[in-house]
Amino acid sequence: MTGPHDLKSIFSAKRAYFVRVIARRLRNADIAEEIVQEAFLQVAAVEKTQRIENPEGYLMRAAINLSTDWLRQEASRRRREKDWSDVAYAFDGGGEAASLAPSPAQTVIARDEYRRLEAALSRLTPQVRTAFTLHKVEGLSHLETAAQMGLSRSTVEKHIMKAMRFLIDEMNIEDPIEANRGLMRQDNERSADR
Repeated sequence: MTGPHDLKSIFSAKRAYFVRVIARRLRNADIAEEIVQEAFLQVAAVEKTQRIENPEGYLMRAAINLSTDWLRQEASRRRREKDWSDVAYAFDGGGEAASLAPSPAQTVIARDEYRRLEAALSRLTPQVRTAFTLHKVEGLSHLETAAQMGLSRSTVEKHIMKAMRFLIDEMNIEDPIEANRGLMRQDNERSADR
């Protein structure tokens, strides 16, 4: 079994190399530094319970896997931002900005949905609700949410998924992704009709 001193010495000697490799993948040295440190913590936790034959390779693989997760999350965030900007900056046929003001009926429906959402959120445990709110409402990454809450990234991800499943059930959403796309199509069609 590799000892904690072996892993620490490998990390100390190779940290800059790991950060360079991950920074090249992410094009972001700050995030690469965070990911390499998170990988070290994960490998150190695994090392306590099982033998790691090649700690340097294991550490690099963990860092690459975490960077892949970060890239996926970043792509998802960019898609959400693009979807939002497509709706927020819709234009009518005359080239002028379309009114994004909801109709009175839409306002009543939105208020009802908001009350239902608040009620559903209040039934979540405090930790699950906080993880969901920090990530989905305030826009923090999983790593940032984990750091702020003092939890592991994995625990935060599980809390967020638990909240999402609960809210989907509570709000009677059959397909949350398709429901969101349908609402955006309706908004775009209404804007084009004006």
